[in-house]
Amino acid sequence: MPDFPRLSGDVSVDVAVVGGGIVGVTAARLMKDRGLTVAVVEAQRVGRQVTGRSTAKVSSQHGLIYQKLEQKFGEDRARLYGEAQEAALRMIRQLAAQHGIECDLEEQAAYTYTREEKHVSEIEEEVQVAQRLGLPASLVRTTDLPFDVLAANRFDGQAQFHPTKYVAGLAKTVPGDGSHVFEHSRAVDWEPTRVVTDHGVVTARHVVMATHIPLGQIGGYYAQAHPMAEPVIAARVQQAPEGMYLSVDKPSHSYRLHRNSDGATYAIVAGNSFKPGHTDEERQAVEDVERWLTENFEAGPIEYRWVNEDYSSMDGAPFIGWSSSIGEGYLVATGFNAWGITNGTAAGVILADLLEGRENPWTDLFDATRVKPVAGGPKFVKENLKVAAHLVTGYLARRPKSYDELAPGDAAIMEIDGEKVAAFKDEQGAVHAVSAVCPHMGCIVGWNETDRTWDCPCHGSRFECSGEVTHGPAVQPLGSHITG
Repeated sequence: MPDFPRLSGDVSVDVAVVGGGIVGVTAARLMKDRGLTVAVVEAQRVGRQVTGRSTAKVSSQHGLIYQKLEQKFGEDRARLYGEAQEAALRMIRQLAAQHGIECDLEEQAAYTYTREEKHVSEIEEEVQVAQRLGLPASLVRTTDLPFDVLAANRFDGQAQFHPTKYVAGLAKTVPGDGSHVFEHSRAVDWEPTRVVTDHGVVTARHVVMATHIPLGQIGGYYAQAHPMAEPVIAARVQQAPEGMYLSVDKPSHSYRLHRNSDGATYAIVAGNSFKPGHTDEERQAVEDVERWLTENFEAGPIEYRWVNEDYSSMDGAPFIGWSSSIGEGYLVATGFNAWGITNGTAAGVILADLLEGRENPWTDLFDATRVKPVAGGPKFVKENLKVAAHLVTGYLARRPKSYDELAPGDAAIMEIDGEKVAAFKDEQGAVHAVSAVCPHMGCIVGWNETDRTWDCPCHGSRFECSGEVTHGPAVQPLGSHITG
């Protein structure tokens, strides 16, 4: 994987892109193709964060989304969503071929399936809607899975790839001719024409916020798209069915295979989503997905476990475009609802077109300033009530009163000297304690025992045990707390 330098000093470009995932790097490549100079500013490593932790299905099949989009937006706009995803799939293939990016890109069919009679009609309706929208859908009753299904929606001509290899490989093509990619360069301040890091400043005519959700308070998207987390595991399997699969049944299970360069075949499986920082929900989701894999496949020991996070928008469509209808503000892309590979690539196209003043048929559907339809309202009232509860107390399965009550490897929120403290005791018995109050909006964080991070259930910020930000919208670390 390529290494990129840290931003040091002052740089001036046409466009500053904050975030080095699939949105930021795709947008940067396309903008450079159109004669603009760009600077990608990544807080950690390019392609290693949310994009790199995804299951990386490159598909226009996003569960049962098309019948829902048709109900909310109408047939024409549902068709636009599908066209955007299929165009993104083609663009990934094109960019990988054009730039010689070795990223394990291979064609696979995608399936959404059910084993329960009550969901068969939903699958059948989704196939009918998708076919009417011009998508490569067909109804099947059998798959290569090691168990019977009652119905499945099959999309042909889809793909899978290694997300970090793709994004880092594409980023490698950006530097030069006045353009740059910077790693280990966290944005700590910003304006619509400037991005500030600890070691330098990028001045630009425009700023793109490609940071999973815009930093700080930009656009208020933290209140319009709620965070969700899902467990992902990987284990070697003896016989791996071809294809990419997602169950409609609950708990949900997502499957794809991955072939290592040494010939080993892995099943990559994701499970039911849960609220970030809810340790009990996380534990149940992890146990379920591990049980599903071992019961249905001849799997070896689970070698990898991680938690990925995404944001679900109020109405089911991402927010892509200008953050404000008053003046230009920032260009943003967020709310991909766990389908960020094609949505993120489509976002790169939209953002590049907006900067150039090109007409793009998808911009109205994804308009980042759109008024939300009533259909999304009740769900978000419920989510905002949860946020209000977290602002006051957080989610506490238990509340130890002292560090001595923590066993090695345990973590908890506790109250010490009137302060809410997030404490983790490592295997050597050392206690790592920081403030439990998220600096973004004041919510109480919760423990992610898979990744050993403190995650904010309200707006999705994540922090290391030391308190350092893993990703925003927060940009400041959790406050320190002196132990002893």
